[in-house]
Amino acid sequence: MSEAARLLLETAQRGELHHAILCYGPSAQALRDVSVGIAKTLNCLNGTQGDDCTACQRIERRIHPDVHFIEVAGERKMISVEQIREIVAAASLRPFEGRNKIFIIDPAHAISVGGSNSLLKTLEEPARDTTFILLTRSPDLLLPTIRSRCQMIFVGGEPEENDALAASIAAGLTRFSDNRDSAALLGLASLIASQDDVSDAVALLGKVLCDAVAGRLPLSIERERLLAAADATTAAIRWLNVNADARMLVEQALAELVV
Repeated sequence: MSEAARLLLETAQRGELHHAILCYGPSAQALRDVSVGIAKTLNCLNGTQGDDCTACQRIERRIHPDVHFIEVAGERKMISVEQIREIVAAASLRPFEGRNKIFIIDPAHAISVGGSNSLLKTLEEPARDTTFILLTRSPDLLLPTIRSRCQMIFVGGEPEENDALAASIAAGLTRFSDNRDSAALLGLASLIASQDDVSDAVALLGKVLCDAVAGRLPLSIERERLLAAADATTAAIRWLNVNADARMLVEQALAELVV
């Protein structure tokens, strides 16, 4: 367990956790683990950070009535406004049997624009004993209005398999930066569109572009163009929700890099 995760659980155990937290970091599994750990800590019958009590067991099995997991459903590519409206309604109710109601949104960058707007007021003025935990590897892809209502916490963890994809994205961007080779961007669009989880791959592209803006990936591309391309990836993720052509969307986002 990382130091950040340990401190989060200690804060939750003291009852001092912010009502809306945005956990981000390189490992999706580490983010999920800490969110479940928080849920256990807030509702453990023995007051621990998670043990073998019935409440902790039910949270682990995802059957606790006060711990809700909001994820991309079925064949959809986004968390819909209907899903968010359901949790907004549920958030106004008192806990059924636990001390706290917890809503874990994973990944938060997959919330649709309508869903984000529906969630804003609840994040700002939640009901008592209610905690929202938003998880994402790419916080820059969330609406600023969502980020501003959450306490952002970096959760460390070992990078995952798709770091190989991140490396390929960085290599493609570097090739374009060095040679202005448009074929590099077309190849990058094809690579991203071929991934099993296209939405996550586009989010990863957005993260790499944001890394370049922050100087963590040295590219000889104007900052304004990098920002425009990163913004375009956010729009692309939303359009994927209506089954738009993934490759075309990625090509349009990368076209922002071309002078």
